[in-house]
Order: sequence, then structure tokens, then C-alpha cells
Amino acid sequence: MIKIKLKPVKWALSFSILAAATLYSQNTSKNNLKMYKIHGSIKGDITDNFAYLYYNNVEDSVKIVNNNFEFKGISIDTVSAQVYIKSAENAPQFYLDNNNIEMQISVNKVHKDGKSVETMHIDEIKGSRSSQIQTEYLNFYKLNSEKKDFNKLLYSKLTVFLKKHRSHPFSGAIMAELAMVNPILGKKELNTLYALLDITKQTEQDLKFFKKGMDRLGTYGVGKPFIDFALPDQNGSLVDFKTFNGKFILVDFWASWCGPCRKKSPELIALKQQFAGVNFEIVGISIDKNKEQWTAAIAKDKLDWVNLLDQEQKIKNSIGIENIPYNYLIDDKGIIIGINLSATEIEKILSANTKKT
Repeated sequence: MIKIKLKPVKWALSFSILAAATLYSQNTSKNNLKMYKIHGSIKGDITDNFAYLYYNNVEDSVKIVNNNFEFKGISIDTVSAQVYIKSAENAPQFYLDNNNIEMQISVNKVHKDGKSVETMHIDEIKGSRSSQIQTEYLNFYKLNSEKKDFNKLLYSKLTVFLKKHRSHPFSGAIMAELAMVNPILGKKELNTLYALLDITKQTEQDLKFFKKGMDRLGTYGVGKPFIDFALPDQNGSLVDFKTFNGKFILVDFWASWCGPCRKKSPELIALKQQFAGVNFEIVGISIDKNKEQWTAAIAKDKLDWVNLLDQEQKIKNSIGIENIPYNYLIDDKGIIIGINLSATEIEKILSANTKKT
């Protein structure tokens, strides 16, 4: 066993529940095995000879042979674990329990801050008991998320779900995401649900994100005024956010190296065109450190709105944003009316609250 230092995830929550909706298979093992066996298959060009596994205080490594690896061991509890190779920029997270687990991983190269870096992604995972628990929640979410009373349905579902799975670390991840990334529920509801958890079984990171998200909702939640700031545009001219007073504003946090951000650009372009005749504006705030890469992405994606650069990430950090893409919808009085909304949700709100000029 080789001791290694865990690579931190650098630009997102290490595990995003909604982004994982297609990841987990319902093909789960019913055998209560006394040890775990992880068989991993890597797709992509890699130069590393070893794969690494990290959970709790356990650090392990095995040799990669023909892009395959296998870990064996015993875990007392179901735990949050990470698997990675040293050359990768991130370490994908999954839930480890004592079962035969099959894992499909892809390794890709992306350009970030002017250089090429490797990223890892778990495409599919089978065999763990945890996958059944995750599938239950994710299927509920997909079936109900478009319903008008989804917040009530979600609260009712989680009241039962968290009581049943109070010790599973996935429950803590749900709460972290609802507070930090996807604030559908209010602070009172989140605190009530959080009280159902066995926090001794949750990850330190999820507990930290939940607290940070709750603090942020108190300052930058729905019904609160948005932060005042001034940032430079592509020409280096300082743009004061107060310039947009009296308009509905979508503030979109992104970066040129963020794949999910770039994929959403066509949706934002369509929104801009659809509401061109109303008092609506998009303000893109990039956290790029490489200005040339930022301006090139604006030109390539044809982002025809106000684009500002938060190169030192002061605004991002002041608000407490941990992952991108992330957005705030602000009304014509400067009040936050939506957080991290989909294009469909933004369209509904704007249609109901704006008129042609």
C-alpha cells in the first residue's frame, strides 16, 4: 500500500447529485458481502501506471493493466470514497460499500487557464447498495421536478427518505446540494430536514457545504438584495452593477474551461433573443484567470451580452459560490427572485413579470 496525498476537487462540488442523474444503474447486488471488490475500466489515453483509492483514513493503490484496475478490502460502514490517477486534475467521488462494484471511467483533456489538464469522470457504476438508494431519489426528482408544487413534494419525500437513510452519506450530500447548489427549499425546511441526519456518518465536506449554503441563503437568498460590485469588461472598462438598476438581470457565473457552462450558452442566447423587447439583461461573470482564453470563448460562443471578468474571483468568493455554472435572477428592484435556475424556469418567471417596451 502506497501512501499518497489526496488531490482536491478544484472547481466544483466533488459530487453533484443532479449531474449524476444518469450515472447510477438500478442493477444492484443483493448479496451482503463481507468485503468490497472494485473493478474499474478506464476509457481514454493515460500515462499513469497506478490507480488510487481514498476513503476515511484509508489510502490504497493498485497497478493499472490494459486500462483496468481492481481494489479489494473491507469497509465497516458505507463511506464516501474517491478514485483517481495522479495526472488528473480531479478525483471523482462515489459511495463504497461491501459489494462487487463495476466502475466505468473516462479520462479527457480540457483547456484551463491556458494549459491542458486531464479530468476524470465516472460514467457508470454498478453493484453497490448505494446505487439503489441514489436511483430511488434521482428517479423521484426527474419525475416530479417540473411540477408546480415540487418544493412541497420534495420536502415530503425527503422527510421519509432521510429518516430511512439517515446514516447514509448520500443523505448529507442531498442536504449540501439543496443548501449550496439547488436552493429549492427554504431555510426553515432545510434545518428541519438536517435534524433528521446522523451527522456522525456524513462527510466533513458535505456538512461544511451545508453550513456555508445556509449562511449564504441568509445573505443572498431569494428575497434579498444582490451584491453591489464593479468589474472590467473585455475592453478593460469598469462596469458598475448599478448601471442595470430597473431591469430584470440574469447574472451568470461561468468560465471558458467549464464544459457544462459552455453547453448552456445556446440556451442563454435563446433567452436573450426571446426577451429582447423587454427590460431584461444578461450579465456574464467569468472566473477565468486567463483573459485571452475568456475573450476567445466569448467570441466563439457568440455571447452577445455584458461580459465581465472576476479574475481574482472576489465576487464569487464574497457570495460563496463553490461550483459553476451558477446564476441569480434579479428583479427590476434589485431583489433576488431565483437562484441557479434552468432556462425553462427563467423563461416562466420573465414571461409572468415582464412586458414588451
